[in-house]
Amino acid sequence: PQLPPCNHVPQPYDGPDKQQVLALRQQYLTPGLITYYRDPLLVVEGSMQYVWDETGKRYLDAFAGIVTVSVGHCHPYVVEKVREQVGKLQHTTTIYLHPTIGLFGQKLAEHMPAGSQLSVSYFTNSGSEANELAVLMSREFTGKSEVISLRNSYHGGTQGTMALTAHGTWKFPTNPPSAVKNATPGYCYRCPYGLTYPSCDIRCARDIEPLIRYETSGQVAAFIAEPI
Repeated sequence: PQLPPCNHVPQPYDGPDKQQVLALRQQYLTPGLITYYRDPLLVVEGSMQYVWDETGKRYLDAFAGIVTVSVGHCHPYVVEKVREQVGKLQHTTTIYLHPTIGLFGQKLAEHMPAGSQLSVSYFTNSGSEANELAVLMSREFTGKSEVISLRNSYHGGTQGTMALTAHGTWKFPTNPPSAVKNATPGYCYRCPYGLTYPSCDIRCARDIEPLIRYETSGQVAAFIAEPI
């Protein structure tokens, strides 16, 4: 198979080679930062759906920066807007007024159902921080502490979100869950009960009620699930 056409020509790379980059990382960065693949990829440039390594080899990026970047690499429109803003004001804090954050909230609300509670936003720096804040707000609002999450889920790498995560690969044995219970996820592709929809009578969803009844106080602060 052939990659889709691309007329972008990467600039010659004049930085440290891969072995030097690995050595710098091993000497100066925490070993908690992992790399994928036996031979880690050194990415030095990107354009739209492609990235290039230090040798000029092109790769089709189907990973999207671990699902955090959905507009491609160095999209001309995004690059121009970032350049324009940095030329005016690089950073300010929410204790001062600036129009952009309110306009962004308005534009986001316009995509939500009319009259819903999704018209008000609280912007954070990461998914882990967003989930930490969501649980904190739910506990403060309800006055309860217990949270229901689903098995095989990932919600972040902080202490609180690691407790929400229900997958042994992403949990530390020294960080026990705090008032979190894990229910069976709805996963028709590989049903954990070996059943088939619709004759299964949605047993996965029906697992939530007895979990709350028998494994919690019966009054939970929040339910968190990954929609995808």
